[in-house]
Amino acid sequence: MTDVANMQKNMEKGLFKFLRKASEYLIYLFVFLLPWQTKLILQPGSNNYSEISLYASQILLLLILLLFLFQSTREKECIGDCRRVLYALLSFVFFVFISTFFATDKFLAFYRSFIILSGVCLFFIIRFGTMQQNYQEPLLNRSYLVFSFLSGVFLQAILGIYQFLTQSTPVCKYLGLAAHNSTDLGAAVVETAAGRWLRAYGGLDHPNILGGLLAVSLIIAVCILAKKKMLNSRRQVWASIFLFIFYFVTLYALFFTFSRSAWLALLFGFLVLLIVFVVNKDKWILGRFLALLLFSSLLIFMAVIPFQDLVTTRIKADTRLEQKSIIERTSSIAEANKILQQHSLTGVGAGNYTLALASLDDNKKPAWDYQPVHNSFLLSLAENGVFAFSAFLIFIFFLLKNKKREAFALPVIAALFILMMLDHWLLSLPFGVFFLFLILGLI
Repeated sequence: MTDVANMQKNMEKGLFKFLRKASEYLIYLFVFLLPWQTKLILQPGSNNYSEISLYASQILLLLILLLFLFQSTREKECIGDCRRVLYALLSFVFFVFISTFFATDKFLAFYRSFIILSGVCLFFIIRFGTMQQNYQEPLLNRSYLVFSFLSGVFLQAILGIYQFLTQSTPVCKYLGLAAHNSTDLGAAVVETAAGRWLRAYGGLDHPNILGGLLAVSLIIAVCILAKKKMLNSRRQVWASIFLFIFYFVTLYALFFTFSRSAWLALLFGFLVLLIVFVVNKDKWILGRFLALLLFSSLLIFMAVIPFQDLVTTRIKADTRLEQKSIIERTSSIAEANKILQQHSLTGVGAGNYTLALASLDDNKKPAWDYQPVHNSFLLSLAENGVFAFSAFLIFIFFLLKNKKREAFALPVIAALFILMMLDHWLLSLPFGVFFLFLILGLI
């Protein structure tokens, strides 16, 4: 009986060890594949915001969540210092689901609420997975997570550069790659006297999304590069080589997105990072960071020379398309205020902003003309209500209050703040939600 019991116990240990490793590598795979938009459309919508789809990343995340819950129950992990963060996020999710009852399309609201819940689960998987509990090794290696994420972004950067230089986009439904043409109405282009230039999309829905992804990734990469003082192994040497290649390739890809919000987010993030390095009074790190900035400026200057008309167009914003974009963004703020005046307490329901906008518009337009407000904070307030919005802000406050945060936490938060102030994709699209909570989990 003793031999049988020992054999059963060893089998359980072996199974537990296998599942632990499986969940770890699945998370690395999820982070690597996250930017790819492979999906099955369950209910078509007039635009991406009212569409109901099942993403491959969602299925993978669900499997990871089940394995992670199994790990947590076996190891009896405690949340410790994350208790306040947990309560704030649970409150946020609770009020998001409450707003579903006030939605015009309740099924869409429930679907979008589930996306937000999945993002919150991803945050805790990353957060607790990288914590050391009960003198055991953490489930996840933070460095592996970061490099898996950056490797996935690197492929997007290469694709984006290819798209701009060839002015063509490869199509592959299995990778979620859609066709984009500079002659198509609605395509993201820079229009000059010489013609229309297609901006870099990568594998994402818009160049602003690719730009935001690249800007945050660049901040993380430059922080790691600046802080790396010693190379103690061959692995660290190769990691540093990868980071240098990644940084300069991604910098060019960001330039080719011609995303003003992403450019501004990167500059603001670098400014905050510079302040952090100055306050820490480490001259070696500060010097290396400044050297990277100088070299980056020279490379960008070289890229600007052949495309100076496009850069001037984006900065001056005095052409027809640029003026149209600015007018649409300004008017969307006024439209959001109309919704907030009537639904600020409960919100109109997750994903229901464009439907609520259409119901308030006396001059009916085609459904695809209604877009979310280009401000994630206003969008959250309008869709989920003041209580959910307050819970989200409290969550960010407690996250920043944690003294064990990563060195790139403040500059990344600064970049995310700019992106959320100037665009909506971080909360209006499934990729944006997963990306937001992944980055917040890493810091």
